[in-house]
Amino acid sequence: MNSSSKNKWALAGKLIPGMLPLLLFVVVELVWGTTAGLVAALILGVVQLCWYWFRERRVDKFILADIGFMIILGGLAILFSNAFLFKLKPVFIGAALLLLIGYSAFSDHNLVMMMSRRYLKGFVAGPLESWMMQQMLKLFFWLLALHTLLTLAAALWMSHGWWAAISGPGFYVVFALVIAVSWIVNRQRRKNWSREEWVPIVDEEGKVEGVAPRSMVHNGKTFWLHPVVHLQVITPKGLWLQKRASNKLIQPGKWDSAVGGHVLKGEDIRQALKREAYEEIGLDIQQVSFIGRYIWRSEVEKELVFVFAIQHNGALHPNPDELEGGKVWSFQDLETNLGTGIFTPNFEEEYHRFGKVLKEISA
Repeated sequence: MNSSSKNKWALAGKLIPGMLPLLLFVVVELVWGTTAGLVAALILGVVQLCWYWFRERRVDKFILADIGFMIILGGLAILFSNAFLFKLKPVFIGAALLLLIGYSAFSDHNLVMMMSRRYLKGFVAGPLESWMMQQMLKLFFWLLALHTLLTLAAALWMSHGWWAAISGPGFYVVFALVIAVSWIVNRQRRKNWSREEWVPIVDEEGKVEGVAPRSMVHNGKTFWLHPVVHLQVITPKGLWLQKRASNKLIQPGKWDSAVGGHVLKGEDIRQALKREAYEEIGLDIQQVSFIGRYIWRSEVEKELVFVFAIQHNGALHPNPDELEGGKVWSFQDLETNLGTGIFTPNFEEEYHRFGKVLKEISA
């Protein structure tokens, strides 16, 4: 069993205790009626709350919310006891579920993922997993909204048999559709992503929070912070800059830092710098100086940039598959041409931040 499957089963084991009152309510209601189901579920919920309080000195908010949810639904079921109002009970249940699912799917607060982290210590769920969960919840939201509207229409205008078929088995059809469609879509996504480079997703301090394929951090929508490395090559006559290839997606044909590239999944910063320096300009680096770091946001991505500098007086060999060559710029020429559009905005920002330090190293 892989780690992902273990996480899912462990998560289920953590979440089930919080859902037991609701499950008990459903089972008892089918046999002995709504009132008996509500009483049994409330008793179990109170016992669980006391158990967690005496064992861990905390109030389990999930169980508390579960109890509140049952009180509302049970109260509505008891209140709407006549034939027509009874038919509306699944509509109210659907509306309540839509509120919960919609909040998780369309806001920045994914309650489902928050519960996963809350009840499964060590559960690994980075930005990519949260995004995938939200895509599934969005699908669930729209299908459930359709099911709720159909249930309402059945209660108003259709026979009891059609209402029973739509409100009961129809819900399980919706759930099965969500699982099946999500599985198919995610399988195709994983297949497409397997052809890409994967990069770490980090916080502002550089701590890894997850990984994602390169296309997901360059889509102009997610803006997940990911680490990149830049190397400024200082020569006796100034800075050696690369000219970006004209077929580059971002800032084609402009002058940029000598080396720039993403840290890949499983790499540390120094490993990525060494790999990128050799791939782009044929430089086998040994000793470099760390200059600083900063966050850079462009129209398509958000980067945590780690800047290094090296003094070099030998030949460089730009990779023709990566660059359209390079040349040395004196510091005076650099500063004269800043703001004219021939440099990348990222390089100009970096030079404004660290230009003084680079000139001091050159001296």
